[in-house]
Amino acid sequence: MEDREIVEALIFATHGALPLREMLSVLPQLKGGDIEALVDELNGIYDRTGRSFRIARASEGYMFVTRDEFSFYLKQLQPATRLSPAALEVLALIAYKGPCTKQTIDGIRGVDSASSLKNLLRHQLIDIKSGKPMRYCTTPRFLEMFGLDSLADLPDISQFEEIFGESAAGPETETAEG
Repeated sequence: MEDREIVEALIFATHGALPLREMLSVLPQLKGGDIEALVDELNGIYDRTGRSFRIARASEGYMFVTRDEFSFYLKQLQPATRLSPAALEVLALIAYKGPCTKQTIDGIRGVDSASSLKNLLRHQLIDIKSGKPMRYCTTPRFLEMFGLDSLADLPDISQFEEIFGESAAGPETETAEG
């Protein structure tokens, strides 16, 4: 049995992204660069054989994803998670400014965000950090859903300011969160 097949089996057997550190704990003879090389090799095999899937980096790990050209067919089986514009706005605030309190979110938006927060919690896109006051943060599922390895991979907020001609970060507010 080769390391390449073990890496493939580990990723295949995991729901969501398998963190790199967990793979390395199972395969201590390998380094992070070795895993990346094995994943590249597997993706090369999948490309050459015309597979409908590939392995992608997400949430500081790896997961199987379906190639984009098959999304039309998959959507017919299972509708995508639908988020309201308000929920997307709240999610963006948490991703860019988080962890943050409900008070901060409501202050920036100018409306109550309880319904959106509940919806995002239900979809496991955000979570509550322990402590007082309660602060909301994004989850690994958020990273997986948006194909991000970390929050550092989010587009630069200044790009949105250029497109919309205003501050996408919202009004400047002073918070006690620090």
